[in-house]
Amino acid sequence: MARDERVGKPAYAAVSTRITGIQLAGARLREIAVVRVDERGGVVDEWSAVLHPDGAWIALADVAATLRERLSQMAIVTHNGRLGIEVLRSELAHLGWELPTLAQLTIIDASYHYLPGLVHRRLSDCCTAAGVPYEGGTPNSSPLSEARAVAGLLARFVQSATGLPDLPELLQVTLRAWVYPWPQGATRTPDAPRPWPGRRGPSVLSTLAGQPLADAIAAVADVRTNGYLSLLAETLQDGRLTAETYPGLAEAEALYRLTPEAAAVARKAFFDALVHQAIEADRYHLEARQELWRVADTIGCPRDSVIEPIVEATPVEFPKLVDESGAKKPTDGRRAATPAQMRAWAIANGFDVEGYIRLPWSIVRAFEEAHAAPVDRTMRQTVREEPAANERAPRNDSRPALGAELRPLLMPAPRSGNRSGGGGSASDGGGRPATRSARDTDPDDGVPQLDFDRLETPPVGNPLV
Repeated sequence: MARDERVGKPAYAAVSTRITGIQLAGARLREIAVVRVDERGGVVDEWSAVLHPDGAWIALADVAATLRERLSQMAIVTHNGRLGIEVLRSELAHLGWELPTLAQLTIIDASYHYLPGLVHRRLSDCCTAAGVPYEGGTPNSSPLSEARAVAGLLARFVQSATGLPDLPELLQVTLRAWVYPWPQGATRTPDAPRPWPGRRGPSVLSTLAGQPLADAIAAVADVRTNGYLSLLAETLQDGRLTAETYPGLAEAEALYRLTPEAAAVARKAFFDALVHQAIEADRYHLEARQELWRVADTIGCPRDSVIEPIVEATPVEFPKLVDESGAKKPTDGRRAATPAQMRAWAIANGFDVEGYIRLPWSIVRAFEEAHAAPVDRTMRQTVREEPAANERAPRNDSRPALGAELRPLLMPAPRSGNRSGGGGSASDGGGRPATRSARDTDPDDGVPQLDFDRLETPPVGNPLV
């Protein structure tokens, strides 16, 4: 793009990059876009390139002189691109360029001064708050659209469009950049060619990707750690940060002026925020827990950091109910416990809880049984209260009595007919047929009778749902 003669001399370079990894020794620069801005925020020109050493696209050696023209003595402004700029320096050093100290400023750092009320500080959030058009935001958006958005935010900042006083660092960075010009070309022999890295690894995030990551950053980050945690979330989501590439993250800590101890504290706080968000949203089913474990393994946090908060969220003692007599009895769980508490109890007790919209009935029933009063299920269900003394019928069996309150159900007396062991009719001791008076008539005559001794007690378990 040709330079607009109506604007002043360029002072800032809004830069956006795409790199292949986070390890400086092996990462390569894939794409770069530069939008230069004058001291009043006017866009001077823009330029972009897709880089690859095999000839399919432009090689970095072919555009090194162009990069010097675009970036020498410019204050480099990125949204959160300290790692990308360092990869650019490493790539040029591999080609024999000895670059001076690069004066940099990030929009994330400046947003704490110019946009203090923001909760999330992604590029899209900053643009929305400042009223800057942004055409990116998708995984396939180009670096040029991001560089234009950075230039738009930079223009709002230098023009004091927010009504706040100027950030001193925003003015001083141009002076520091002017002091250290780039060399005219390579000052030593280029190193041996390096192999181009393969594809990125698969992302370890699917359930937790997107907004939950931004929420976790907003919950624990400050002006010192926001950029580092944003890099952590971005590389987790796009597959650049894996358990194998995790050691390279230590190289980025110095870029954000963090000691290893401070970086470890920031990572642990970020991960704890993710876990607590999952508990609050009732989203810690098996898939989410496995994803949290993968994140823990990737960023060096213990796996206990996932289970311990879930166990702590499980209610140890549930509220008690008071019956009519004033005595306390355990609740059945359903009246006092929430679904989140039931889910937490199930996970803490080893149940495989998936991401159901509603808890499965089997877990609800298990929860109720675990918190209900013990029930004696050994009593046979073929008993009833003993009738009054004047209603008692004579016993027709030889089994001992069961007590004053319970007795077995009475079986009808044998009916007359050809049912004796010898095949003849039933008779009394004198050989005469047994007769029954009207008073002794069994009301169950003609009704099929069940053999209670052969009935099985229904199994205790969950109903089929």
